[in-house]
Amino acid sequence: MTIAAVLCCSLTVSAQDTQTNRNQVYNIMLNNVEYTHRDEKLSAGEAVGQILSGVLTGQTSVQASKYEDDVKNAIIKGLSGAHRFRYNDGLAQLKDVVQEGNIVVNAVITNIQAESSTSSLKLKDDVKTSTTYRGIVEAMLTLKDLKTGEVIANPSFGGKGTSFSSYSTSDKAIKEAIAHFATRITAWLNKYSPLQANIIEGTAAKKDKQKEVYIDLGSSEGAYEGLHMGVFQVKKIGGREAKSQIGKLKIEAVEGDDISRCKVQSGGKDIKAAIDAGEKLRVISID
Repeated sequence: MTIAAVLCCSLTVSAQDTQTNRNQVYNIMLNNVEYTHRDEKLSAGEAVGQILSGVLTGQTSVQASKYEDDVKNAIIKGLSGAHRFRYNDGLAQLKDVVQEGNIVVNAVITNIQAESSTSSLKLKDDVKTSTTYRGIVEAMLTLKDLKTGEVIANPSFGGKGTSFSSYSTSDKAIKEAIAHFATRITAWLNKYSPLQANIIEGTAAKKDKQKEVYIDLGSSEGAYEGLHMGVFQVKKIGGREAKSQIGKLKIEAVEGDDISRCKVQSGGKDIKAAIDAGEKLRVISID
């Protein structure tokens, strides 16, 4: 089963993320989505019936195949929700985006599952039984460079404690798990391909602590109020960059295409000392 979509992305902080194109976006195509349990389809009534039958044994689980399309949509939502991704709705053809730095994504949905467990509490002459429902969604994505065919990453999402939620019905549990699943894809991509900036000026300070700073990231590169940024000292070791986080910022106001005012949320003392010493600090999104 195939679903095609196009969006834009960039990769980790690397050689291609120079100061001139540090937040560049790249085309990426979601080429194929497969579900490993597609032949185990159950109607909604059958699925709920099998779950409820578990009340007798205390626990049961069934594959919830009717949510397959919802999970596919969640993959698209997760990919297109990242800072440096732009969903393009399949308008670009594969032949138009085959160049180095552009990515094709394939996905395998390995699990869409509803589980239930029961517990009993004896109250005098009565026994009260309660049933808890959980939804679990799991999938693996494969990212390849469109030009070279190189596999760039194989992130997996889901599993116990990941796409998990307890509700009064199995349907609500699975739908909430799907929502969490999309959010985790976005969070992974934002960490994998963050926004970058530099501190250009320290403004408000109190004693030996920095309270506010300006960074060279604005509306043209996707800055928005509330975005959290980590502040890093960067050193060269053996020709490689070593980063050490010394603080955290929150964008308070986007004041132009390439400037934002940030509140220092932590590390104010170290940030002020570094600014006073003339050190160049790297600022990287952490949301």
